[in-house]
Amino acid sequence: MYEQNLGNSGLSIDSALSMGVHESQSLFWERHVGLSKSFWRYATPILQESFGESFKYSPEELYGAVNAVSRSFIRVEADELTYPLHVILRYTIEKEVIEGKLDVSGIPSRWNGLMKDTLSVDVPSDSKGCLQDVHWSMLAFGYFPTYLLGAACAAQLAHFCHEDIPDMDEKISKGEFSEIKAWLTDKVHRHGSRYKSLDQLLTEQVGEPLNPQYFVKYLKDKYTKLYKCD
Repeated sequence: MYEQNLGNSGLSIDSALSMGVHESQSLFWERHVGLSKSFWRYATPILQESFGESFKYSPEELYGAVNAVSRSFIRVEADELTYPLHVILRYTIEKEVIEGKLDVSGIPSRWNGLMKDTLSVDVPSDSKGCLQDVHWSMLAFGYFPTYLLGAACAAQLAHFCHEDIPDMDEKISKGEFSEIKAWLTDKVHRHGSRYKSLDQLLTEQVGEPLNPQYFVKYLKDKYTKLYKCD
């Protein structure tokens, strides 16, 4: 249904899934390495050496700072916990416009209403609302979901990477990334366009198709501990 509605002006479902693999690779390094507690054990001494005695932050403090959660107007500035809501909002509006249920002139008010409903923020201007992205103006319809597909794929790959490299966290804390990179090369990069879909790639390489439960568990476990919600 979605693929039919997109027609020739946007991404097909298969294309969106393929771009989800592409997005997953940057998100793997950004989130599952760069935002990890292990990474900040590695990075903190480097920062201390660079900034001198005035830099008195601990790895735990830096880890908490880079993973701070707050409601935001701007998608690209959103934290990883609230980011999915930005994608869902855009997909909802995009789908309604393509299906003829929402006129383009109604996008600003629909946007502002969804931001209020999902993130409890009042959008002060369209520049911080529906005009902040270039995707629609460049006819990249159907692209926003690839960011969320990529996040889910990255979490799934990280899960199996941890299984195959049991001391992955220890390696990250020492700045040893080569084995992780080699694992990604073996599971993803070397295959190029060999597989027709994200699901086929994941099934062949980790034993199952895309499963968003890894992403849900990653967020739940991480932020429950970080904000001491248990």
